[in-house]
Amino acid sequence: MKDFQLIKILKTFSKDEMKSFRKFVNSPFFNTSKSTVQLFSALNDFYPNFSSEKLNRQGLFSRVYGNRKYSAVLFNKLASNLIKLSLEFIRITNNPLKQYSLLRGLRKKRLDNLFRSYLNKTEKELERENLNEGDTVYQILINTEKANFNLDSDNYQGFEISNIRNLELNILYFFERVAGIYIEKTNIAVTQGPNNRSIIKYLDNSIDYEGLYEQISASDLFYKKRILHYLSMILLHKTRNEKFYRQIKASLFDTVLWDVDVINLAYIYLLDFITYKVRTGDDSFLLERHSVYKKIEQDCFVTGKVKIIFTFFRNFILSGINTGDFSWSKYVLNRYIKEIEGKGNSGIKYYFDALILFNDGKYEDALNAIKKMDLKNLAMDKFGLSFDIRFLKFKIFFELRSIEDSLAMIDAFEHYLKNDDKLNNTVKPAYKNFIKFYKKLVTCMIKEEYSGLENIKHDLQKEKTTEKKWLLRKIDEMKG
Repeated sequence: MKDFQLIKILKTFSKDEMKSFRKFVNSPFFNTSKSTVQLFSALNDFYPNFSSEKLNRQGLFSRVYGNRKYSAVLFNKLASNLIKLSLEFIRITNNPLKQYSLLRGLRKKRLDNLFRSYLNKTEKELERENLNEGDTVYQILINTEKANFNLDSDNYQGFEISNIRNLELNILYFFERVAGIYIEKTNIAVTQGPNNRSIIKYLDNSIDYEGLYEQISASDLFYKKRILHYLSMILLHKTRNEKFYRQIKASLFDTVLWDVDVINLAYIYLLDFITYKVRTGDDSFLLERHSVYKKIEQDCFVTGKVKIIFTFFRNFILSGINTGDFSWSKYVLNRYIKEIEGKGNSGIKYYFDALILFNDGKYEDALNAIKKMDLKNLAMDKFGLSFDIRFLKFKIFFELRSIEDSLAMIDAFEHYLKNDDKLNNTVKPAYKNFIKFYKKLVTCMIKEEYSGLENIKHDLQKEKTTEKKWLLRKIDEMKG
């Protein structure tokens, strides 16, 4: 019954959610069918895995109806009732507009004192410097109710103030959305500006963001800080001015985020700028990136409210390796590997074990770990990862002075690159250059002739090459 829709839904419920759902199903306000309650009780015995051989439709039916002859129609009706209840439970428990709905109801029923009390409480919760994506829309709805309440109460000055605040909030939301799509977010930190087919391109050509930033900075707008926050993101990408990076970082690092359930957009802009700086040769930003990654992990993933995705998992581990913080790489691997492998990526731990072991100088152990890796066991997109694994093997064989394995990999990869039609043209030359220089170093090793290493290094420094720093380091080591 693993493909049974009801079981798929119940599998996603935590223990606390199952307890709450039991109360929900037993509540006569939501459900009056005792048979549906009994079906849930029977299913609950198989939680959380729902994998027992005893779990079948006939068995569940007999738990509800005893010795009554099995009826597929009746069972499907009960299951349908329970599915509807589970969906209603999800809707109610994931409703971000509960407070808005309450305020709207209190206003319509003219419960003015209660309205004022809950409005004051809600506004205090929302008037924070750092809000999550989606909170601005929520504020607009709350402020609209406040404006309507003032109008209903003949408080025309209050109505006018609320409308002005709402205008600011709508402008704020506009820039929040512009920032949300201003850069093409691929691989979590990469940078492409607006393309010619994007509406952002026309906005970019029409809006004087720098001038607007200066004017709002000198204003006394109520939502000044938050509008400037989103303008800073746009200007950071547009101008590459580090002052905007520092402003955005300060706002994230100095202010506690509440009830985080998405990765804050500002982090994407920070990582994008860091990637730009590293690509231009500023390696000091490797440590910057590491501190940002640690902050993201702390704010978003530690609590479990945001489920970690593979790209962040991979980048966290690589950041620890690149900065020598192996303990953090191991911490990330051990803390989140079950979640990553639980998505159908069995055995991916072997790759990251090999990666950490390799960078810790344990080459034999790294080779033994990577040999256990089988891409066929992964549900994720394996294309990019296959190259990560390939380059790691190249480096392991080189460090172990395994000439035959190195030559075999060179031959296989050269044939692959020659026949490939999937690789991005911006990547392929860097891969070809890696093979070219790797082969030269292996040849030097075979011949035990190292006099040409300086020329190889000179040529390598001029080329765009994958694993360039590692190749340069090997040249220096071979030169003695």
